[in-house]
Amino acid sequence: MKVKDVCLMTVCLCILILCSKIIVPIGVISITLQTFAVAIIPYILKWKRASIVLTAYILMGLLGIPVFSDGGGFLYVLKPSFGFILGFLVSTFITGSNVFKNSKIAGLIKGLFGLLALDFIGIVYMYFILKYYIGSDKASIVYVIQVGFLPFILKDSISVVFAYIISLRLSPILDNMQLSSKEYIEKETKM
Repeated sequence: MKVKDVCLMTVCLCILILCSKIIVPIGVISITLQTFAVAIIPYILKWKRASIVLTAYILMGLLGIPVFSDGGGFLYVLKPSFGFILGFLVSTFITGSNVFKNSKIAGLIKGLFGLLALDFIGIVYMYFILKYYIGSDKASIVYVIQVGFLPFILKDSISVVFAYIISLRLSPILDNMQLSSKEYIEKETKM
């Protein structure tokens, strides 16, 4: 792995942490910009490098570094919202995969399917934590969908669309970063 790749991965990790800290509390799950970061990172890094970034983020949080929206620590796994964090990895794989890499509309569709996978994992996890760990009488799939999915789906879908549009604009810049200085000069003089 090149130094440029490590630097870009570090920047993406910092963006994810910052987006996690922009919080609007509304109920069981707060609104953050995590979904935007989780959507744009695989578009920029592709799935392998993005998975490394997301795994580092999750491990940092579980080790007690307060990178999650509400802090960190191993007991975070008992929070109803932790399933969405686990869903980040699956979303990253779907969004950053090389399937249909030449189709612009397919890139957006991959991001939306990644979002659905993230939400599915988060909703199932939330249900089990509320029902079997917390023992909530309210815990039902309908309740979990009402508090963990419906309030966020529009914002999250818009986040994926903006992440995709921004990544399309960033791609030429990032491609030029990958060239050596000699290759970059040769490319620019040919234009």
